[in-house]
Amino acid sequence: MTRIVKLAQVGCGSIAQRMIMNRLKAPSVKEKVELIATMDVVSERAKACMEKFGAKEWYDDYDKMLLNADIDAVTIATPIGLHYEQVIKAIYAEKHVHCHKTITTNAREATDIIEVAKQKNIKVVASPGTSVMSPIVTKIKQVLEKGTIGKVYWAQLGRQWEGHEYEPFRKFGNILTDVDPSWYYKKGGGPMYDMGVYELTELTAIFGPAKKVSAMSGIGLRERKIKDKAIDVEMDDNTMLLLDFGNSMFAYIFATFSALADEGPVPPFSISGSEGGMRLGKFKSERYKSILDIWSPSLPEKHEQEIISGYREDAFFDVMHLVDCVKNDEKPIVMDNIESMQIARHVIEIIEKGYIAAKTGKTQELETTF
Repeated sequence: MTRIVKLAQVGCGSIAQRMIMNRLKAPSVKEKVELIATMDVVSERAKACMEKFGAKEWYDDYDKMLLNADIDAVTIATPIGLHYEQVIKAIYAEKHVHCHKTITTNAREATDIIEVAKQKNIKVVASPGTSVMSPIVTKIKQVLEKGTIGKVYWAQLGRQWEGHEYEPFRKFGNILTDVDPSWYYKKGGGPMYDMGVYELTELTAIFGPAKKVSAMSGIGLRERKIKDKAIDVEMDDNTMLLLDFGNSMFAYIFATFSALADEGPVPPFSISGSEGGMRLGKFKSERYKSILDIWSPSLPEKHEQEIISGYREDAFFDVMHLVDCVKNDEKPIVMDNIESMQIARHVIEIIEKGYIAAKTGKTQELETTF
């Protein structure tokens, strides 16, 4: 296929505006994809985004959009709890799909998407799928493959943030930016689906599928205020996972909606081996630059530092990966002949089983792989 892929934006909130629609206006992108429609349950926002980002039409009804819009594909950036139903509907409407993280909340639904998409010959890309091809993941894998730090024992990483009510994008009183973040604190939300998915995708891309998960998880702050309105927190906002990758290699990961003075990942993404280790830091002012420190007696100076430029996670790259797959009639392969949905399903199962492990106090066996 050489023609331009016709795309609809489903959900016109923060991610859609900041990371997707504004970049679809770039001249180089316009040669591949055209934003045809915007859809949001808030009619005024869907219309405002159509006007701001140069789409041709707007909808406030998802089913009507799938039926009437002249589109090849959808990019979905709605609350996570809506993703499964919306993805399945798009597949049955014969529209290719990009879905922002996470595409479902359990492995059964992810498997359903994989099977139905295969039956209908529809391409599905799940964010943050292309992050497994980032320069950072690639570099870390190269160091490990060389045996620079010996046999890997453990890795640790995590992400904390005070919560979406503090997100700079959300300026109340403006139809474009007055987007209610309450769903992040309801079932289907929470920091693990929202942020931990990035770390888990990187970890599994580097070390392969995990075998077991243990966890501790709970609600630290049971009431939050959004626009001076108190809301009850129903979803865990503080979760810690311990992963077993086999061969006595373990990883610790956390995701929490809590504040911290340091904007960087704490603890840093660290990997420890029998002969050395690695630690990943970042430039606070430059989103796409990181510093990788490597220590090992096998190195000429015993210590090596490398500045790595390039993305770690970015929904726009996943959208464009779908566009390229549609144009070239290719499978959404993101790593070693592995499709985006296969990695996404495994990560989703880790999160799903992590919550079960925390509730029951029992380590959970993981069934999916890639």
